[in-house]
Amino acid sequence: MLSKKEKYILNIIKYFPIIIILITALTTSYLFLNEHEKHYQKELQQVKDKFIQSQELKIKNEVDKIYEYIDFHKKNNESLIKIYVKEQVNEAYNILNGLYNKYKTTKTKNEIIEMYKASLRKMRFFNNRGYFYVYDMKGNNIFHGLMPFIEGHSMLYHRDITGKEIIKSMINGLKKKTEIYDEWYWHEPNSKEIKRKIGYHKLFKPYNIFVGSGEYVEDFENELKQRIIKYISSIKYINRYITILDYKGNIIITDNKELIGKNIFKKDKKNKEIYEKVFFLAKAGENYTDFDDSTIFNNTKFKHVKLFVKGYNDWHWAIISAFYTDALKNDINSRIILLKQDDHRVLINFALIVGILCLIMIVLSFYITKFLEKSFFSYQKKILKEIKINREKDNMIAQQSKMAAMGEMIANIAHQWRQPLSVISTAVTGLKFEKELGILEDKNFIRGMDSIHESVIHLSKTIDDFRNFFKPNKNKTIFNLKDVVDKTLKLLNSQFNINEIYFVKNIENIKLHGLENELIQVLINILNNSRDELKKVAEDRFIFIDIKRVDDKAKFTIKDTAGGISTNIIKNIFDPYFTTKGEEGTGIGLYMSKQIIENSFKGTIEAKNSTFTYKNKEFRGAEFIMTFDISN
Repeated sequence: MLSKKEKYILNIIKYFPIIIILITALTTSYLFLNEHEKHYQKELQQVKDKFIQSQELKIKNEVDKIYEYIDFHKKNNESLIKIYVKEQVNEAYNILNGLYNKYKTTKTKNEIIEMYKASLRKMRFFNNRGYFYVYDMKGNNIFHGLMPFIEGHSMLYHRDITGKEIIKSMINGLKKKTEIYDEWYWHEPNSKEIKRKIGYHKLFKPYNIFVGSGEYVEDFENELKQRIIKYISSIKYINRYITILDYKGNIIITDNKELIGKNIFKKDKKNKEIYEKVFFLAKAGENYTDFDDSTIFNNTKFKHVKLFVKGYNDWHWAIISAFYTDALKNDINSRIILLKQDDHRVLINFALIVGILCLIMIVLSFYITKFLEKSFFSYQKKILKEIKINREKDNMIAQQSKMAAMGEMIANIAHQWRQPLSVISTAVTGLKFEKELGILEDKNFIRGMDSIHESVIHLSKTIDDFRNFFKPNKNKTIFNLKDVVDKTLKLLNSQFNINEIYFVKNIENIKLHGLENELIQVLINILNNSRDELKKVAEDRFIFIDIKRVDDKAKFTIKDTAGGISTNIIKNIFDPYFTTKGEEGTGIGLYMSKQIIENSFKGTIEAKNSTFTYKNKEFRGAEFIMTFDISN
């Protein structure tokens, strides 16, 4: 006979699971449907926003590519001038050299020069702007393709509008090198306008004369603009267009050929405020704007336009790309329809799954409760035993939980160890992901790649420079010493920051001719030695870098507060394989530095101990002094 309490327990066993299943199913369904609706509405908005954003990104990428194309060719404009002018002068030089080799034994110098002048007289290039001239090394004009009336006259002290003695400058340069580049200001042919000119001159030693020519930078750049305009005009886009206007409102490029060359302020006066806003954004840099388009550029049935503009201020150009948002409605609606269909399938599947699970759980619950009902009495004692067993299991589970927690802790620690390594992988993966989605911006790509590869590329270049150190024909360039210091500190900053070493810089703007990477390697050797010594100092860890002009030389000084170099070894620090670092040192760093300074830069380097005052406190340390000739 069951007691009321036992009957109550059996009823709970029989019906409670079913009630719980139904309540759980209904509650879960309600929560799911409520959250699903919120998520669905959010997805609808995201579909619209992402589609618009993708179009915005596309027009920005298009404008950025055009901007970078223009900027690349603009920055290389003067390099191209130098290449073309040099080709022309070399051709003229070869003519003189050929005449000399052929007639030097049968004709006089004057006869050969007259033949040479006749061969150059009608030679023109650069769309008839280019011509040749020949001077002797005393400044007398021998030949001038544009102004024959100055032939035979001295032009040694002729000055341009800046006061530069043009011919004298050429001669001074050719005394040091047999071929040089130069620049000056000169009247343009058939024009009173004076423009900047870049020229190339080459000395013919047998007669001590030189031939030269030049090109007007502005005219060459104007031709470059036309080539760029032609290229950009040939690019085809789908449902969009590229337009370029100058800041005066003249139409340079657009899809409607009839508008090219027209002025928008005269052609479309009613939209003056729109154009003024576009130019304002262009002059400020870059930005998006949107408006209802009733301008002369709109040849569609659509009205609302989204526009991205970027200014190229060197040429006063506004580069524009745009799309019509109302033209995207069909595409957006198509995506929304697909989203609704997917959502409908999700709801149907959810309802089926919930119904099936409820049915299964109810059936299982029915059989389980029947089984429990029949076994209730016979297993009362066993239940107590099982309770004990279950408690033991609970203890085991608790122990396992502790072990799992320890495992997670170890995993977290391992993750932290791996994190520095994963930063690079994450950056690369992120860039790849953005690229696959088509949302990778050039500036993000450049910034991400620069952070990963800059040091690696620089080290690789440094290795190559040292590998080729003793080889001839290494290309030298003109570089700024301040840039060399900045590049060096960028490579070393992390090591110095960790050791709380601070730099005090006093650098003048001085340019030097030579191999930039080799000088960087010298600075790295010196600064690393200072770092190693400063690590032994408890406080006031400073490195002072001073660069100043002294007459026609650049004096480059590096000193630290590490106490100086022992007097017993200071005279040996530039010897090969001399080191104070034991097995860790190679003894080659300062030796190579001395070789670079003396052989590559024709300079000097010395080391000494110096005592100085900084912020009213006296310090003693090693001082390295490098001296370079900058008279050229």
